[in-house]
Amino acid sequence: MILTDVSEVIKEKNRAIVAIDGKSGTGKSHLARLIEACAPVSIIHMDDFFLPGEKRTEERYARAGGNVDSERFMSDVIIPIKTGMPFSYHPFDCSTMSLSRKIVEVDKPFILVEGVYSLLPEFREIYDLGYVLTASYSSRMDRIRARSGEEKLDMFLKKWIPLEDRYFDAFDFSPYPEMENG
Repeated sequence: MILTDVSEVIKEKNRAIVAIDGKSGTGKSHLARLIEACAPVSIIHMDDFFLPGEKRTEERYARAGGNVDSERFMSDVIIPIKTGMPFSYHPFDCSTMSLSRKIVEVDKPFILVEGVYSLLPEFREIYDLGYVLTASYSSRMDRIRARSGEEKLDMFLKKWIPLEDRYFDAFDFSPYPEMENG
């Protein structure tokens, strides 16, 4: 469905900017890899825009969607996309809590932004299409446990999932089709 929709947008506009949002464990990154295997696409992961340590404050976390570096996403992704020119950015590395040296080039006619917070209201203007992945709670927990282990699952349950829940409760996602993934 997504590739069909993207093909129509590219025919009309020569470029398609697509967001796939959803809670942890719904399969967003997996779907992005499947799409990448089928189509030439530049993928931007919202995980690359998590907050650096100096921005991780209680006030910031109290804001729905506040644990993503929206300022950097705006300057490094949104503004360049509006120009229509190829661009690059430095992904955030959670293991070092800093921006990595690797530069990601974004220059294909199909740009896919995947990850929780990709449909923050301030980002929505750039997207031609948006989708929200869903999955049952038990499927999500099983996937998080399988990829991250029991200790990190506990951190997800205590910290990240409540932040995601706040985000999904705070904003209207009804304009975007939901896609069930288990």
